[in-house]
Amino acid sequence: MSDYQTILYKINETVCRITLNRPEKRNAINRLMAAELIRAFRQVRDEAEVGVVVLAGAGEKAFCTGGDLEIFPSLAEHRHSLDWLAHEGLDVQRAITGCEKVVVAKIHGHCLAGGLELALACDLIYAAESSRMGMTEINMGILPGWGGTVRLPRSLPVFRARELVYSGRKDYTARELYEMGFLTRVFPDDLFESEFEKIVAGIAAKKPMALRMAKEVMARSADGCDLETALAVERNAIQWLTYAPDIQAMLEQFRAQPKGSTHLQKQQNQPADADA
Repeated sequence: MSDYQTILYKINETVCRITLNRPEKRNAINRLMAAELIRAFRQVRDEAEVGVVVLAGAGEKAFCTGGDLEIFPSLAEHRHSLDWLAHEGLDVQRAITGCEKVVVAKIHGHCLAGGLELALACDLIYAAESSRMGMTEINMGILPGWGGTVRLPRSLPVFRARELVYSGRKDYTARELYEMGFLTRVFPDDLFESEFEKIVAGIAAKKPMALRMAKEVMARSADGCDLETALAVERNAIQWLTYAPDIQAMLEQFRAQPKGSTHLQKQQNQPADADA
């Protein structure tokens, strides 16, 4: 863990915190950070006790302001440009979306361009009210290349997604984007830390495997498969969870109850007509 140079990686019981750690550069993404993000999100997949990953930015000024300008000279060579999009960029997206944990973006300060694309790859996005966001790539005559033009129309109404991309604005407030349908929640700055931690603690208290399966089912459904296929995936996920050893042990207690007994139901805080 200590060999990361551009990010911080810390696990506390059921929560892993991955923090972009280049505050002097407003946490802009260079090639090393991209590689370390890929490694960190692949590493946390193997942490069985972890259910939630918090992705945040160090310092007070930014979550992430996108790609580091030091990258751009190398993009003049076509192959390097393609690699930045199809290797580093695509692999970062896949590492986040495929990490099988609930990934929660914690936004404060500026969240622009590639930084907003990192947030888009997360499962939940919470922001402080003073945050400022936008997709700024079109101002340079290019487009978002790490999933922005693809994930935005899947995350909010298409006419609002178009405005974000076409306008190139970098001053959308968190409240504006919440009203457009982009963010999960927005909190006043003085409450942001406490409210965010409350939400993370609530999710992290759930069984990691159940969170993993919920993420998988909803991801497949959101990918656009037909309803019956999505429902079949859901049924399979629930059956898979039901036959986990700890769930079976709990069900075995129900099976062992004398007929009509309510003691275990009350103990498990289950309604009296719960299916056994």
